[in-house]
Amino acid sequence: MKHAVLINNAHLENFSVRNLGAYLKSCGYRVSTIHHESRKEAVFTPLSEHALRILAAYCKTCDLVGITILTTHLLPRAIQITRYLKARITAPIIWGGPPVIADPKYFLQFSDLVCAGEGEQVMEQLLADISPGRIPGLGYLAPDNRPVVNPLPPMLDVNQLPIARVDLDDGHMLTESSLVSLKKHIPATLSTYSVLLVRGCPYQCAYCLNNRLMAAFRKKGPYVRKIAVDRVIQELEWARDNIPHLKRIIIDDDDFFLNSEDRMKKFLARYMETIHLPVFYIQANTRQITRAKLKILTDSGIPLRYLKIGLQSASTRISKDIFNRHLDKKTYLEKLGLVVDSRIRVMIDVISANPYETTQDKKEVLQFYLKILKIILHRSTVDQPVKIYDHKLMYYPGTPLYERALKDRHIPCDYVEKVLLKRSTLRHHKEDMDNDALIVWLFNIAARKKAFYKTAHILLKIMAIRPVFSAITHYSLAGRLGAFFRIPAVKKLTDKMQI
Repeated sequence: MKHAVLINNAHLENFSVRNLGAYLKSCGYRVSTIHHESRKEAVFTPLSEHALRILAAYCKTCDLVGITILTTHLLPRAIQITRYLKARITAPIIWGGPPVIADPKYFLQFSDLVCAGEGEQVMEQLLADISPGRIPGLGYLAPDNRPVVNPLPPMLDVNQLPIARVDLDDGHMLTESSLVSLKKHIPATLSTYSVLLVRGCPYQCAYCLNNRLMAAFRKKGPYVRKIAVDRVIQELEWARDNIPHLKRIIIDDDDFFLNSEDRMKKFLARYMETIHLPVFYIQANTRQITRAKLKILTDSGIPLRYLKIGLQSASTRISKDIFNRHLDKKTYLEKLGLVVDSRIRVMIDVISANPYETTQDKKEVLQFYLKILKIILHRSTVDQPVKIYDHKLMYYPGTPLYERALKDRHIPCDYVEKVLLKRSTLRHHKEDMDNDALIVWLFNIAARKKAFYKTAHILLKIMAIRPVFSAITHYSLAGRLGAFFRIPAVKKLTDKMQI
């Protein structure tokens, strides 16, 4: 029996390895998944020599190794693993994932093979010994070292695939000292389980690889595909019954509200009948939020922690001209008000540290935050009804914004090596203490409606006064305050203010 090894450097419930493993097993192949779970900045830490030796020993007799690259940040470790294995095993190594699909020829410099589309059938045909030239969606080097990428096959019918679950039978955790079978020990970190009702995102934000993915799969079938409710519930029932540390669920659709009212009713009713675990968040776009769908959500009684609503920028110009996002401020505030009135907490994602922003754009953002606070303070009856999560603007190869930033010289030609391979979007670095971060910090204090919230609100109002805002922006107030906030006693107090 042919044996494939899937290597996962992302979170344990990674959709890609779940789907690949389930499909290849259904085709009769042996599949092992090796997880080296890393979160946040830990993804940039290389594997130790000992861990690499363990990995190579396990892969020594396998027939195919697959490595999933969910994001460019994972590239250094994938390169490290690939180089180490290529010197010690005979099995070919294939890479896949969104960055690889966006530019398959580029990644052939690192890997033997690449998957230029969905990986299930590509890997199955490789294991069946089909020649590379006859495998749709496969990228490889020709005998003259020329990169070749075969045309993609039609997209898969997601409801004809085996239900993808975290493989506990043939899954392993790679630690610095050993390879631990998930059958014997399921780590406590597997406390959250993610599912999809909708596979694919219909939006084309300029900073996201979805633009390139949609182009790659054009005319190959529906890009946004809905997964049958019964299949999703079956997967959740399995997770509930087999993962001992399971505490909560994430419904990870790019926009859950793309589901029709009938699908929402059916799923939520089944969820409450059979699962009833807390849901950490559901993602939504204000375009799809309606009063009727919100009522379905609240009437279901689902124990929801957050509705995650992307904003990214509260500047109309930045949203439209730089991010390619539709922003109708009046509608956004109306929809946000409906959610707040429904007693649902909101998580708002924003992207800051944007070189395209002018002082006027930044002031527009602050004024919009104050309008959100007005809704919170006058209409909310829950603690911290809105929390903003601030991300540093980063540029990913294959996205329109990356090409634009290169052309406009906002980033150097070696930006990937200097930035993407060294840090994530999390604004936890010293250089991230800027006015944007200060405003978000004050907003989150004000939104809690607890200690210091009135002071934070007043400070934001003062900052919004034109001459004050101009002075703060010109003199980079937050940067000057950064050293002060890093004093241990001050840091302890500010951390306490945000608990």
